[in-house]
Amino acid sequence: MQNFSVLFLAAMLFFFGACSKPEVPLRHALPEQCTVYDMKQASCIDLAELAGRLAPYRVVFVGDHHAESVMHMRFADLITLMAEQSRHVMLANEWFTPEDDTALSQYAAGSLEGNFTSVVDWQKKAGYAFDSYAPVYDAVRRANGALYGINMDKAFQHAISDQDETNMTTAQKAFVHTLDMNLSAHRAMLAPFFSHCHAKHKNESAADCSERMYRVQVAWDSYMARQSAVLAEGELKKDADVLIIFAGAMHLAYGVGINARFARLSGEPFVTILPVPEGISSADVGEADFLLFYRRDKKEKDHP
Repeated sequence: MQNFSVLFLAAMLFFFGACSKPEVPLRHALPEQCTVYDMKQASCIDLAELAGRLAPYRVVFVGDHHAESVMHMRFADLITLMAEQSRHVMLANEWFTPEDDTALSQYAAGSLEGNFTSVVDWQKKAGYAFDSYAPVYDAVRRANGALYGINMDKAFQHAISDQDETNMTTAQKAFVHTLDMNLSAHRAMLAPFFSHCHAKHKNESAADCSERMYRVQVAWDSYMARQSAVLAEGELKKDADVLIIFAGAMHLAYGVGINARFARLSGEPFVTILPVPEGISSADVGEADFLLFYRRDKKEKDHP
């Protein structure tokens, strides 16, 4: 009888163990009419409720679909609602570097009117219409918030791409030597985008080109994560403070980009919000904590 019990227990463990891993990706079926989808509760909420659910968090990652001005207006509305709930909003933006912080501070304070885009060289940095992003920055300014840059400059980016440490500072070299190229989920997510080399160097193989592009992507994510962690450590003083890291959606999807590397550097809890065009019918489990729906701007080219 004892042997039977042991065999029965072993069989049950085998059965449940074999069935514990789904054979297909887990997905949410998204409602047709939804402003915000809470992926943990699998339910639709409005922007005001989202602002309320963000109250316990002082770090919020928000993905950007760069060419979508309607998405930017919806995000601006969220910032306004957070400010109305007495949050002190600080926006750290992918477009800018820490060297832009002085100009960003002046702009947030109401200076540089009419001169901001030229001072920060907007067209070269972003390449998209400033008017598309103005509602986001205006919402921060109306809330008496702050603006910060978190990206690396072009010279450093090119040096990383070329693996040329000739003109790097000691700190830059140390940063490059700590890049983690082995986060398998991150590499797998980006593999389809790097399968074709768009600007192959002379005598460079396709495989080497793909690896170079991936190295730059890892550097981007790691640098923005590090700068975000520095801001979180230095600027988050009160419970009402909130640091919003605003970067391209692919830098944040599935929690394996900037947010994963931020988590290695900071113990500050965070959530991730990704934008979704209306009409999308499903989303993978784990893409984000919240999905922010918007109506796609047909007049502009989409660059998520």
